[in-house]
Amino acid sequence: MIFKKYKKILGVVNRILEPSIDLIQKSRKTKAIPYDEIERIIKTFFPRTSSIPSYGGFIKRVYIIHSDRKLLALKLGERADIKRDYNVYLSLPRKVRNRYFAEIYWRSKKGRFILQECGKKADIPERGLKRLQEIGDRYELKDIRAANVMAFDDSFKIVDADSKKFTFWKFLRRYYFWR
Repeated sequence: MIFKKYKKILGVVNRILEPSIDLIQKSRKTKAIPYDEIERIIKTFFPRTSSIPSYGGFIKRVYIIHSDRKLLALKLGERADIKRDYNVYLSLPRKVRNRYFAEIYWRSKKGRFILQECGKKADIPERGLKRLQEIGDRYELKDIRAANVMAFDDSFKIVDADSKKFTFWKFLRRYYFWR
């Protein structure tokens, strides 16, 4: 269910951020995503987040956005990576999905953005990490490590994981040999 305030964020993403990426890429004649320019635009439209630094990994960039009561993570990345994250989230059973995995509210129209519930970075006890890894094994998730787990109100949840079903080698085989 998309709440009203999250629809506003979705509107900004679909009407301003996505076309801005296309425009910058065309003007520079490149396919690289302009992360710094997008960060400036986000800080313009969401001024309460200007003091919070964005962070990113090898694949995605994360921008923290304040809602009235929650911190939200707006993730930007390549379409295939965002789609994979969204499909991993949807592949989990509904009852388990939001209990162990941070809730994903929506994916943008062109597929470069995803809005996810954001927690706080905290040290996770070894026992808690082990429990989340066992749950990940049960639902065929991999890459569950301390860097991909955040603290929410009274529990720890997985923020980013990959499915064992969608491996890089399967992707290559499908992409190159089954066209």
